[in-house]
Amino acid sequence: MREDRRVQPRSVVGSQLAARVNYIYEASVIDISASGAMIEHMHHVRPGTVSFVTLLFHVKAVGLKCRVVRSVVHRYEVGPAGERDLIYRTGLEFVDALAGTPSLTR
Repeated sequence: MREDRRVQPRSVVGSQLAARVNYIYEASVIDISASGAMIEHMHHVRPGTVSFVTLLFHVKAVGLKCRVVRSVVHRYEVGPAGERDLIYRTGLEFVDALAGTPSLTR
C-alpha cells in the first residue's frame, strides 16, 4: 500500500463542484483540501506545469494558481460516433494559496 503524501485532509465532493483550467478546459473536482485538489477532465496536462484553476461554486468563482503534481489516464468514454475520449485524473497543488482557502473545503 502506498503512503499518503497529502499535507492536508481532503474532502470528497464527488464531481459536484465544477472547475475550469486555464480559463479553457472544463473539469470536475473529485476531492479538495486547503493545499490541493484532484480533478477529472478530457485534456492532457503535463506534471510540473503551473496552471490556473477556477473553482465554480454556486455563488461565486474562485481562482487559484496551482502546480500539476500528476496526471494519468483514468478511464475512457465512448462518444456518439464510437470514438474514445480519454478521461484524465490530475492532482493539483495550490501555489500561493489564498488565506481564505481552508474555508472553501468546509
